[in-house]
Amino acid sequence: MNTCPKTAICQINPVVGDLRANSQKIIRWIGEAYKHDVELIVFPELCLTGYPPRDLLLKTNFLEEQRRRLDEIAAVVGNSPVIVGCVDFAARTETQGYNLYDLSARASVKRQLWNSAAVLRNGKVERYIHKTYLPDYDVFDEKRYFDSASLGQDAIVKLENGTKLGISICEDIWVEHGPSENMKAKGANLILNISASPFYARKFKSRLDLLAQRAKEAALPLIYVNSAGAQDDLLFDGRSLVMAEDGKLLALAKGFEEDLFIYSTQNTGIKPETDETGEIWLALKMGIRDYIHKNGFKKVALGVSGGIDSALVAALAADALGAENVLGLVMPSQYSSRLALKDALLLTNNLRIKTEPIPIDDLFLAYLDTLSDYFAGTSHGIAEQNIQARIRGNLLMAFANKFGYITLATGNKSELAVGYATLYGDMAGGLAPIGDVPKTMVYELANWFNNREGTDQIPSGILERPPSAELAPNQRDRDDLPPYEVLDKILELYVEQDLSSAEIIAQGMDEEVVHDIINRIDRNEHKRRQAALILKITPRAFGIGRRMPITNHYKA
Repeated sequence: MNTCPKTAICQINPVVGDLRANSQKIIRWIGEAYKHDVELIVFPELCLTGYPPRDLLLKTNFLEEQRRRLDEIAAVVGNSPVIVGCVDFAARTETQGYNLYDLSARASVKRQLWNSAAVLRNGKVERYIHKTYLPDYDVFDEKRYFDSASLGQDAIVKLENGTKLGISICEDIWVEHGPSENMKAKGANLILNISASPFYARKFKSRLDLLAQRAKEAALPLIYVNSAGAQDDLLFDGRSLVMAEDGKLLALAKGFEEDLFIYSTQNTGIKPETDETGEIWLALKMGIRDYIHKNGFKKVALGVSGGIDSALVAALAADALGAENVLGLVMPSQYSSRLALKDALLLTNNLRIKTEPIPIDDLFLAYLDTLSDYFAGTSHGIAEQNIQARIRGNLLMAFANKFGYITLATGNKSELAVGYATLYGDMAGGLAPIGDVPKTMVYELANWFNNREGTDQIPSGILERPPSAELAPNQRDRDDLPPYEVLDKILELYVEQDLSSAEIIAQGMDEEVVHDIINRIDRNEHKRRQAALILKITPRAFGIGRRMPITNHYKA
């Protein structure tokens, strides 16, 4: 049985572009790791730049500073090597910069960039190992920036104890017959994969299965180190691990937080606990916290209506940031039910968040009076309903501007899919925490939270009341939409699995309903393009991973 050297797995949460802070963190963690007399120290993919750095990679100064920071890190490294995810680049030989829009200038630039693992030892950068397989699907666009290494590159590093370490980077381990086979052929007796692998629901199990398969194929133990934390819409769950050559899980780092994990001896293996709803809660909590804090804010504001969506966002925000940093504006109109208002106030009291009740009836009537001559002879409809939502959005943004809040939009994925949301109204905000959470999952998360707390923090009235926008008399979501169980199933099949209407209908779905929902999804792309940033927790979120044209006449 192969054994792993005593290894410090440094599962850190970097900030994209903050080269100084990232390098200082790496240096601190190296110092802590050396206190444990380790033989190997490993960090995640592109941890020095943060992942994904995107068009920062087009900036020459950024690349050059990154290299200087890497030299600073190397200066503190002794005999035990340190593996750091970074960018390697070749010198520009003909120009020191170019206009992105000047194609002739671009063609003359001789520059290569590689997504790399730097091997640091004895005070210097000993060498780089480059990533072979560059993902360009879903949220990934690495081929836009990086060059690929050859499959046959020498990716073996010899440790002081004689271990031959084969190093790969993220996607390399996901590819069948990839670099790990080449490493085995070249004498590696341990595989390391450094990664920045984003989270989505149920991915952890498939990742475990994949890594176990790769370990068994190579008959070698495997160390996997993943980033933790959030970067814009991407959530990184950490959960770095050590896998035995027979695919048995030997060690597992923490999920959804940083962890300095020291692995020294093989044991009988562990069985990870899985709680899918709890994982999603932790991912969203982490996403809110990191987006707010990494962008220099402390506090958030949101509208609290007495409905399930705003209740869930309020609970997540309070859990992520502390109740003292959450403001809930309760903005009833003439169409708001007394029960909804009562539950909204009960919720804010349970969560202990600050509450400001601001009735909007007078504002709404002022709008209607101003528009009365222009709207004369028309019936009360969508335009008037949306005025109420936009008044609320204006009030939220006023508080945000005045007191330095970020406004949280409270719409869920099901609503965004079919356009059941108001531009510049309830869609207004800097972050949409549950914009990738289908309505059925909203209820699952709310019930999970209440069970965790041991009490109905989210009042039972909110959970039991039929969903309603409350923008018109006796309005209910079910009057305009199919049951959410049906809507969410169609949404999963059409958006996440890319099935056609015929394929969805063949699964037993009602033909008329399928065509209606698909038409709504396609027709409302323009709204989603203007939505706040959405935290990604499903395999296909609305956002950078789904790039549909707004003007689009194709019918699925």
